[in-house]
Amino acid sequence: MNATVRAVDLHLEVPFAISRAVRTEKRVILVELDEGGRISRGEACPDAFFGETPESLERDVRNALALLPDDPSDLALLRSRLDERFPHGGGAAAAIDIVAHDRAAQAVGLPLRSFLGIEGDAPPTSFTLGIAEPEVMGERAAAAAAKGFEVLKVKLGKGDAVAILSRVRERFRGTIRVDPNAAWTPDEAPTRIERIVPFDIEFVEQPVPPDDIEGLRHVRERSPLPIVADEAAVRLADVDRLAAACDGINVKLQKCGGIAEARDMIARAHDLGLKVMLGCRAAETSVGIAAAAHLAPSVEWADLDGNLLIVDDPFVAVPVQRGRFVFSDRPGLGVMPRA
Repeated sequence: MNATVRAVDLHLEVPFAISRAVRTEKRVILVELDEGGRISRGEACPDAFFGETPESLERDVRNALALLPDDPSDLALLRSRLDERFPHGGGAAAAIDIVAHDRAAQAVGLPLRSFLGIEGDAPPTSFTLGIAEPEVMGERAAAAAAKGFEVLKVKLGKGDAVAILSRVRERFRGTIRVDPNAAWTPDEAPTRIERIVPFDIEFVEQPVPPDDIEGLRHVRERSPLPIVADEAAVRLADVDRLAAACDGINVKLQKCGGIAEARDMIARAHDLGLKVMLGCRAAETSVGIAAAAHLAPSVEWADLDGNLLIVDDPFVAVPVQRGRFVFSDRPGLGVMPRA
């Protein structure tokens, strides 16, 4: 087994701002296994919010390659090894888990979703608008509508959400969901939410800091809109503690540690009556996005546009046409180098 680990710099089409940061580029870590010409891939995308850097992830991915079992089908053994090495999940665990799932599905000649027994249609992915001047966000909403996107995720912060959503709604008739990325306090959030109700908002994602579960519950009890937890929903153990404080959770492979953990989180959330969104980080290649897209038919919402926000994705895998995933019959993730 010949393994390659490398850093790749990705560049966003426009500056991407959320309530706590602005980004124009992102360095991700790619891992590739070449076994007699059959190449399996995984991806680690760092998030400083969780204490990750490209350097730390590259080091952890290299050190974790030894966890891969000799038998590609022994994903249970890998899961136990990853849980021991990375009890809090994260990007390095995700990279190893993704490459292992790609490898296992390719070994039996099946697309990943078929290998996992996932059937049905995936929900449309949202397209994300980072924070900018209201008129700029309106223009970007119009551009997304022209490309056929049915759903927008609109980032909000401490600024004037009414001004932003007024411009966006003027240019976009589809579904809008909003994400303050934990920028609001539990006391101010209900009032802020009341002000945006007239814009026909689907839900509000992570309005308050992730460590304040009681604050989240406080907001949910007073909100006319559904509340979805993101930064607070990291691993399987978080699902139960969040069940009474929100209406849904955002599961991210890079956050929870990969496909296996994500599937358990999805199942548990549904058992508890929560809806699930599959999310991503602001810039990922088609490797990381494809891994989540193959799971998308098993959830209610998708926010998998990290590869659509960049200008230099080195791969193609599960393209999006008019906001919908177009799956191929290629085995595994279906990833190919971009011509």
